[in-house]
This record gives sequence, C-alpha cells and structure tokens, in this order.
Amino acid sequence: MNQLITITTNENDEQLVSGRELHKFLEVKTRYSIWFDRMSEYGFTEDIDYTAVVQKRTTAQGNQTEYIDHAMKLDMAKEVSMIQRNEKGKQARQYFLEVEKAWNNPDMIIKRAMDLQARKIIQLETKVDELKPKALFAEAVESSKGSILVRDLAKILKQNNVEI
Repeated sequence: MNQLITITTNENDEQLVSGRELHKFLEVKTRYSIWFDRMSEYGFTEDIDYTAVVQKRTTAQGNQTEYIDHAMKLDMAKEVSMIQRNEKGKQARQYFLEVEKAWNNPDMIIKRAMDLQARKIIQLETKVDELKPKALFAEAVESSKGSILVRDLAKILKQNNVEI
C-alpha cells in the first residue's frame, strides 16, 4: 500500500490526518481556511473529530509566520474525502479504508497492546526508582530500636531532602 497521505497517531492511539495535507491531495481550488470551515459544517465537532494545530513556517524573507492546520481523525478524513465527489476523493477514501483495515488487523492490535504495556512498565519502573529512597528511609525509621525526638526526626528528614 503506497502512502498517499501521512497518517500519525496521538497519545490515545487515534489515527490523525493533517487537514492541509488532505486539502492539497484532494486538489481543492478553494483556500484551505474557507474549505475547512465549509467541511466543518457537515456536523464535525472540534476536539472530538478534529483539533486545531498552530504551525510555524519561515517565509521567503526569513520571517516566522503562524498558520492553523487541523489534525483530523481518520473517520472525519474519510467522510471529507467522500464529500468531495471526485476521483481524488475516492482515492483518498479507499486509502483510508485500507489503512483502517490494516490498523484493525489482529497482529497490529497485539503490537499496539504490547507497545502500550512496554510504556506502562517503563513508567512504573521510573516510579519505583523514584520511591526507592523514601521506602529505604521509612524502613530505617521503622526498624530503629529506640525512640526519636520529633526535632531529631525533622533534622533527618531535612537532610534527606524531605519537605515537612
């Protein structure tokens, strides 16, 4: 399968398409902002179907300018492609259907689950490393045979960078 349009994933493992890239692929003659506003009128909701993304680019004079792109979820991109009712729209929709089919392949689902598990393991290991000194200190205080004055405990805590 040739990559017609770049598809990325967000932190929720949702597939996203750049609105500007789709606009360019579909060879729409209307300016992007006008076209996207018109497409949004088909019942798409910001922060559900798409999110606005501020991009920066350098002009020919070397100035930085900002422009708005939209990260569209794959379902929206499919529907927008279908709305175009031209050959490019049909190609894009077929491409998105193929991508979705590959995404929902059981092997890909297992791979994503394993990747998620690996990320969670790394997070938990980091948390364990972070809490290890505190646990050692708590065990040392607990196992001490004698009593300790609150003032002395406060000093020990301060020396071990524990805020009280």
